[in-house]
Amino acid sequence: MQDRPQDAKANGTTAEEKPKPRTRATTTRNSRQTKSKRFERSNGGEAADTDLSPKALLTRLEQQSGQLGMLRSKLDDARQALEKERAGVQADRDALAEERRNRERLEATLKREQAARKQAEETLEESRATATALEAQHHLLRAQLKALEHKKRGLLRRR
Repeated sequence: MQDRPQDAKANGTTAEEKPKPRTRATTTRNSRQTKSKRFERSNGGEAADTDLSPKALLTRLEQQSGQLGMLRSKLDDARQALEKERAGVQADRDALAEERRNRERLEATLKREQAARKQAEETLEESRATATALEAQHHLLRAQLKALEHKKRGLLRRR
Protein backbone atom coordinates (compact mmCIF):
# COMPACT_ATOMS: atom_id res chain seq x y z
CA MET A 1 0.00 0.00 0.00
CA GLN A 2 2.74 2.38 0.78
CA ASP A 3 4.44 1.67 -2.53
CA ARG A 4 1.76 3.39 -4.49
CA PRO A 5 2.05 6.91 -3.02
CA GLN A 6 5.79 6.70 -3.42
CA ASP A 7 5.38 5.60 -7.03
CA ALA A 8 3.03 8.51 -7.60
CA LYS A 9 5.58 10.94 -6.23
CA ALA A 10 8.25 9.37 -8.38
CA ASN A 11 6.07 9.80 -11.45
CA GLY A 12 5.35 13.41 -10.55
CA THR A 13 1.67 12.99 -9.75
CA THR A 14 0.21 13.19 -6.30
CA ALA A 15 -3.28 13.21 -4.93
CA GLU A 16 -2.61 16.62 -3.52
CA GLU A 17 -2.56 18.22 -6.94
CA LYS A 18 -5.67 19.94 -8.26
CA PRO A 19 -7.75 18.13 -10.88
CA LYS A 20 -7.22 18.99 -14.49
CA PRO A 21 -9.68 21.38 -16.09
CA ARG A 22 -12.55 19.79 -18.03
CA THR A 23 -12.39 19.72 -21.76
CA ARG A 24 -16.18 19.63 -22.11
CA ALA A 25 -18.07 22.86 -21.89
CA THR A 26 -20.17 23.15 -18.74
CA THR A 27 -23.81 23.99 -18.98
CA THR A 28 -24.61 27.56 -18.34
CA ARG A 29 -26.77 28.71 -15.48
CA ASN A 30 -29.43 29.94 -17.91
CA SER A 31 -29.89 26.55 -19.54
CA ARG A 32 -30.34 24.93 -16.14
CA GLN A 33 -32.91 27.52 -15.20
CA THR A 34 -34.92 26.99 -18.37
CA LYS A 35 -35.04 23.25 -17.68
CA SER A 36 -36.12 23.73 -14.10
CA LYS A 37 -38.72 26.29 -15.12
CA ARG A 38 -40.23 23.74 -17.40
CA PHE A 39 -41.03 21.56 -14.40
CA GLU A 40 -42.12 24.35 -12.06
CA ARG A 41 -45.64 24.37 -10.70
CA SER A 42 -48.15 26.73 -12.13
CA ASN A 43 -48.60 28.23 -8.67
CA GLY A 44 -45.26 30.01 -8.66
CA GLY A 45 -42.53 27.44 -8.06
CA GLU A 46 -40.74 26.44 -4.88
CA ALA A 47 -39.49 29.87 -3.94
CA ALA A 48 -43.03 31.21 -3.88
CA ASP A 49 -44.13 28.41 -1.52
CA THR A 50 -41.90 29.64 1.25
CA ASP A 51 -43.30 33.18 0.94
CA LEU A 52 -46.95 32.14 1.27
CA SER A 53 -48.82 32.58 4.51
CA PRO A 54 -50.13 29.58 6.43
CA LYS A 55 -53.68 30.58 5.52
CA ALA A 56 -52.84 30.60 1.81
CA LEU A 57 -51.12 27.24 2.17
CA LEU A 58 -54.16 25.85 4.01
CA THR A 59 -56.46 27.15 1.29
CA ARG A 60 -54.29 25.59 -1.39
CA LEU A 61 -54.19 22.32 0.57
CA GLU A 62 -57.98 22.30 0.84
CA GLN A 63 -58.30 22.90 -2.92
CA GLN A 64 -55.88 20.13 -3.67
CA SER A 65 -57.69 17.87 -1.22
CA GLY A 66 -60.95 18.56 -3.04
CA GLN A 67 -59.29 17.90 -6.38
CA LEU A 68 -57.80 14.71 -5.00
CA GLY A 69 -61.23 13.61 -3.81
CA MET A 70 -62.70 14.25 -7.27
CA LEU A 71 -59.84 12.37 -8.89
CA ARG A 72 -60.32 9.43 -6.52
CA SER A 73 -64.02 9.43 -7.31
CA LYS A 74 -63.24 9.42 -11.03
CA LEU A 75 -60.72 6.64 -10.45
CA ASP A 76 -63.33 4.59 -8.59
CA ASP A 77 -65.82 5.20 -11.40
CA ALA A 78 -63.22 4.16 -13.95
CA ARG A 79 -62.44 1.03 -11.94
CA GLN A 80 -66.12 0.13 -11.71
CA ALA A 81 -66.54 0.71 -15.44
CA LEU A 82 -63.49 -1.45 -16.06
CA GLU A 83 -64.91 -4.22 -13.87
CA LYS A 84 -68.22 -4.01 -15.75
CA GLU A 85 -66.35 -4.13 -19.03
CA ARG A 86 -64.31 -7.12 -17.86
CA ALA A 87 -67.48 -8.87 -16.73
CA GLY A 88 -69.04 -8.14 -20.12
CA VAL A 89 -65.97 -9.43 -21.92
CA GLN A 90 -65.98 -12.57 -19.76
CA ALA A 91 -69.67 -13.09 -20.50
CA ASP A 92 -68.94 -12.67 -24.20
CA ARG A 93 -66.09 -15.19 -23.96
CA ASP A 94 -68.34 -17.64 -22.13
CA ALA A 95 -71.06 -17.18 -24.75
CA LEU A 96 -68.52 -17.70 -27.52
CA ALA A 97 -67.22 -20.85 -25.87
CA GLU A 98 -70.81 -22.12 -25.52
CA GLU A 99 -71.46 -21.34 -29.18
CA ARG A 100 -68.31 -23.25 -30.14
CA ARG A 101 -69.37 -26.25 -28.05
CA ASN A 102 -72.84 -26.16 -29.63
CA ARG A 103 -71.31 -25.91 -33.08
CA GLU A 104 -69.03 -28.87 -32.38
CA ARG A 105 -72.03 -30.87 -31.16
CA LEU A 106 -74.02 -29.94 -34.25
CA GLU A 107 -71.12 -30.83 -36.53
CA ALA A 108 -70.75 -34.22 -34.79
CA THR A 109 -74.49 -34.82 -35.13
CA LEU A 110 -74.35 -33.78 -38.79
CA LYS A 111 -71.50 -36.21 -39.43
CA ARG A 112 -73.40 -39.04 -37.75
CA GLU A 113 -76.54 -38.23 -39.74
CA GLN A 114 -74.57 -38.04 -42.98
CA ALA A 115 -72.97 -41.41 -42.22
CA ALA A 116 -76.39 -42.90 -41.41
CA ARG A 117 -77.84 -41.44 -44.62
CA LYS A 118 -74.97 -42.78 -46.68
CA GLN A 119 -75.42 -46.20 -45.13
CA ALA A 120 -79.19 -46.02 -45.75
CA GLU A 121 -78.57 -45.07 -49.40
CA GLU A 122 -76.14 -47.98 -49.76
CA THR A 123 -78.71 -50.30 -48.16
CA LEU A 124 -81.36 -48.93 -50.53
CA GLU A 125 -79.14 -49.63 -53.52
CA GLU A 126 -78.51 -53.16 -52.24
CA SER A 127 -82.25 -53.63 -51.69
CA ARG A 128 -83.00 -52.44 -55.21
CA ALA A 129 -80.41 -54.81 -56.60
CA THR A 130 -81.87 -57.64 -54.55
CA ALA A 131 -85.40 -56.72 -55.67
CA THR A 132 -84.29 -56.66 -59.30
CA ALA A 133 -82.63 -60.06 -58.89
CA LEU A 134 -85.70 -61.46 -57.15
CA GLU A 135 -87.94 -60.07 -59.87
CA ALA A 136 -85.78 -61.68 -62.52
CA GLN A 137 -85.82 -64.95 -60.59
CA HIS A 138 -89.61 -64.67 -60.27
CA HIS A 139 -89.96 -64.23 -64.03
CA LEU A 140 -87.67 -67.16 -64.61
CA LEU A 141 -89.64 -69.36 -62.22
CA ARG A 142 -92.94 -68.34 -63.86
CA ALA A 143 -91.51 -69.17 -67.23
CA GLN A 144 -90.35 -72.53 -65.92
CA LEU A 145 -93.74 -73.14 -64.35
CA LYS A 146 -95.50 -72.33 -67.61
CA ALA A 147 -93.14 -74.60 -69.45
CA LEU A 148 -93.84 -77.40 -66.99
CA GLU A 149 -97.58 -76.82 -67.20
CA HIS A 150 -97.38 -76.78 -70.96
CA LYS A 151 -95.34 -79.97 -70.94
CA LYS A 152 -97.76 -81.57 -68.49
CA ARG A 153 -100.73 -80.73 -70.74
CA GLY A 154 -98.92 -82.16 -73.66
CA LEU A 155 -98.31 -85.40 -71.81
CA LEU A 156 -101.90 -85.64 -70.69
CA ARG A 157 -103.21 -85.17 -74.21
CA ARG A 158 -101.12 -87.95 -75.60
CA ARG A 159 -102.54 -90.46 -73.26
